[in-house]
Amino acid sequence: MKTPLRDAGLPGATADMGSGAEYRIREVEARLDRRLTAVEGRNGQAGWAVRLVILGLVATVAALGVALWRVVPDDGAWAVSSLSAEELVLRDAEGVARGRMATDTEGRAQLTLSDQDGRERIRLTVLADGSPGVTIHDREARPRAVLGYLSDGTTNLVFADELGVSRAVVGIDPDGSSQAFFTDVSGSIRTLVGVGPDGEPSVSTYERAGGS
Repeated sequence: MKTPLRDAGLPGATADMGSGAEYRIREVEARLDRRLTAVEGRNGQAGWAVRLVILGLVATVAALGVALWRVVPDDGAWAVSSLSAEELVLRDAEGVARGRMATDTEGRAQLTLSDQDGRERIRLTVLADGSPGVTIHDREARPRAVLGYLSDGTTNLVFADELGVSRAVVGIDPDGSSQAFFTDVSGSIRTLVGVGPDGEPSVSTYERAGGS
């Protein structure tokens, strides 16, 4: 008895029932073997691709490590040529803010330094018009001395007491005159010493009520 072997993929071929079944089995096995070989080949190529990617990553990390080892100093400190930020905060080992550099909405640029308790002790300021100033604070963060140069050319050095009252002021005006005045605890001027733009000196004293 003959039977077509179309299932084996050979149209028109014929064979006995037994031999046909064996042939189909061998053909299926051959096809499976060819497919398995093809899959293994593709997997092998993918495996090599993965290996190449991994090797590339390892090489990149190694190169980066060498580069960092070359640029980082022996003490571990980083050195950069440029740093851009709106605010920088310097903290000590305890996490206390000891320094701050920032700008504000009024156009001022400020650098403040604080003690180990975080209290502001000194401040450097540049106003929007370019006027620089330095303020020194006491242990309670109260301003006690201020040095400023204004945009009109006036220079002043002001000393204040713990209540914030200006007790002594020394200044130079744009016209070249200089003066110094001293106040009492209420802030009233008691003594005024000056030298005019023509070099003429003057000394004035005032009563507590403000009369000369």
